[in-house]
Amino acid sequence: MKAELIVNIIAAHCSGDEKSFKTAVEDLAKDEDNKGNSRVSSMLLDAYKGKNITLMKKPEVVQPMGGCFAVQSAGGGSVKPRDKDSLLELYDIVHSGTSLSDVVLPKNQRKLLIQILEERTNNSKLAKHNLPPANRLLLCGPPGCGKTMTAYAIAHELNLPMAYVRIDGLVSSYLGQTSVNLRKIFSSVGNQNIVLFLDEFDAIAKKRDDGHEMGELKRVVTALLQNFDNMPPNVFLIAATNHEHLLDPAIFRRFNYIINIGYPDADQRSELIQRWFKDYTVETEVDIKKLTDLTANRSVAQIKELVISAAKRYVTTDKPVTMEDMIELLIQQMTNNSNGAGVVDTAAELKAKGVSVRTLAKAIGMPHNTLSYQINKLTNGKEVDE
Repeated sequence: MKAELIVNIIAAHCSGDEKSFKTAVEDLAKDEDNKGNSRVSSMLLDAYKGKNITLMKKPEVVQPMGGCFAVQSAGGGSVKPRDKDSLLELYDIVHSGTSLSDVVLPKNQRKLLIQILEERTNNSKLAKHNLPPANRLLLCGPPGCGKTMTAYAIAHELNLPMAYVRIDGLVSSYLGQTSVNLRKIFSSVGNQNIVLFLDEFDAIAKKRDDGHEMGELKRVVTALLQNFDNMPPNVFLIAATNHEHLLDPAIFRRFNYIINIGYPDADQRSELIQRWFKDYTVETEVDIKKLTDLTANRSVAQIKELVISAAKRYVTTDKPVTMEDMIELLIQQMTNNSNGAGVVDTAAELKAKGVSVRTLAKAIGMPHNTLSYQINKLTNGKEVDE
């Protein structure tokens, strides 16, 4: 398409047909604008009108650490594409400071990530054997378990910038515009050595056989698949979702690897709790093993939030954080979370994990006998220990 437009410009100029020349320039400017290159579009129109412009520098091939392919614009980088109607940028450029050592994962998942990184950093060796490096990774799992942090760590380890796609800019209420925005994104990053991160991936990749969805979303998924298939190897795409069961089946086949990051296990929780107590210089009188048991089925984000709350209490009171403090803070967190768990339900859950009713009553601020009765009632008349 672009080559034809340039040919039209040259032909019109050589024939002296001013009207055709103007039309050809405007068509090329419109084509660049549709691709998200609004700066180039403006420069074309300004050049035709005889305005002074700063010529764009010729792209240069660069060799970043950890990779052998890339073409990036010299002198300040390229202009990020925007949604046509909201004018929101479609992605943010992020330079991650998170390393793989910051991410707590099971050994098998860490080993797989290292394998993926080794493929990327040895792509020239693989190319000699016609073996493509992995460039599509899907991260699944509950909220707050480290999917985004893992994506940041990959970008950091590869020493690459990350294009973090903004869902608020990508998804448009106008017919066909979301598909156009997807093309803009993939076209914009296609000549760069970069990590492209699609968070909340289920928003644009839902099952096409869902009867509740309109035809527009089905077209978006089709456009997404087409862009996946045409994506060059220099772009490393990472997608993340909390709802992998909602994804279109055809999506899964497009990924080289799929990693399901779940809640941290006991060893991981213990490591996280001790690391963050140390990072926030919290003086504690806490039984780490007991706290590790109490935080089962809590996400990485929730455990960190719990430790931060403990750090604030330590700073404001100048007293070591006790186990009773941690139980009180845990109850506050559990009763404020999204599932709306009540105080008695939470107390019953913690009692089942070994916390005494007396300790729970003190943390909640409820008379011991009252809480004991409420838990007894909730647990179908089973006797409640002290």
